[in-house]
Amino acid sequence: QMCIRDRSTWGQFSEQFIKIQMSGWDAYINLITGDNTCEWGAILDLSSAMPCAVSPGINLTVYQFEIEDETGQKQKVQVNEVQNLLELVKNYQEITGGQGKGTTRVSSKAGIRLNNQKYFFISYNRENPTNPAGSSIYLKREKGGLCIIITNKLLVIGSYNEEKDQNDGKKQSPGDCNLRVESVGKVLLDANY
Repeated sequence: QMCIRDRSTWGQFSEQFIKIQMSGWDAYINLITGDNTCEWGAILDLSSAMPCAVSPGINLTVYQFEIEDETGQKQKVQVNEVQNLLELVKNYQEITGGQGKGTTRVSSKAGIRLNNQKYFFISYNRENPTNPAGSSIYLKREKGGLCIIITNKLLVIGSYNEEKDQNDGKKQSPGDCNLRVESVGKVLLDANY
């Protein structure tokens, strides 16, 4: 089994479980988060967003979130972060696939939310017009952001937090995060993942 398939376990990981079950993927997570370059990293199955490995600090889950509508009234909406992520990837693939059907939106009224953070679309880069493998999605949040690389079978994700220090004393940055995630994504893509 490449990744965990049981949805009920997502959001209930312990570091010990990941190390026992997913030790083969840990090296890739360490490449993403090494030297404290990224706040957290994840390698997820492309079709289901089920984790192959995640670092501490990430938890995609389902929850209620309060938003304000156009009239100023507050309402609670459900956020399903796994669905949000899969929809985001599918929509961006359509945009760049020349179909003209893509959107930079997700169906959740709360917008793009991952790891209980609100993100905004920055850009999508597609290497091959007929195959999304090798493509990248860049998102921004207040004082941070993340990079998503799409391979043939996986989503490789890294998040940075501009308030956290790297081991070299510099603050985490989009450039350093993107470089790490893009490098790991390329290694996995070259290995036919």
